[in-house]
Amino acid sequence: MELPKHLKYIFLEEGETQPAIISNSLSPENEEKLLSILRKNKEAFGWIIEDLKGISPAYCMHKIKMEDEYKPVVQPQRRL
Repeated sequence: MELPKHLKYIFLEEGETQPAIISNSLSPENEEKLLSILRKNKEAFGWIIEDLKGISPAYCMHKIKMEDEYKPVVQPQRRL
């Protein structure tokens, strides 16, 4: 995914796993401090929906069930 120019990815683990998005304007010293804090507390983050304790994945997902014989159609935006 392409990020805005003022942001960049950092990875908490080798092999580019567990990405985080930080500001490009951080000094190398502050970036290293932030990375250290994030690595120490990585268990506090939900990396996948199932990791989010107390939030059912059913509330995070939206599905529209369609019947096989109907073709999906994009409708024009309506003015209110």
